[in-house]
Amino acid sequence: MARHVPVKFQDKLRLVQRAVDVARGQERRHFDFSDEVAPGVRLVLSEAGGVPIALSLWSSATDIAELCGDAAYPATSALLAIDREQAHELADAGVLVDLAQLTRSESTPGLYYALFDHASPRRLHEVLHRLIPALPSHGRAA
Repeated sequence: MARHVPVKFQDKLRLVQRAVDVARGQERRHFDFSDEVAPGVRLVLSEAGGVPIALSLWSSATDIAELCGDAAYPATSALLAIDREQAHELADAGVLVDLAQLTRSESTPGLYYALFDHASPRRLHEVLHRLIPALPSHGRAA
């Protein structure tokens, strides 16, 4: 059973999801970051096979604990998330997202995440390539 998620946090989740939906309709590069779409949340933008991808990158310790359903993540600097609906839409378009490499959120059904103790652009980029094998190869990370 999913645990209770505070109303303010649910509002933030909806705001971030709207930003993800909008970002997926915009032009993007291989790997880029958005400005904050909500306090402590940016988007990681990419595309594979012409299909836009937008994952949320959470950096607030409070938000991370809420998404993980546990406050026992003090050393975590960021959480990268994708919702099941986007993952299925990408799969339908021929772009596999390896959800098996992610953890399913107990507090937010349909959300999958990876935790980072150090969330440098290079590290995020490496993980993005592991999660989405169809991302085209290139020289150097952004």
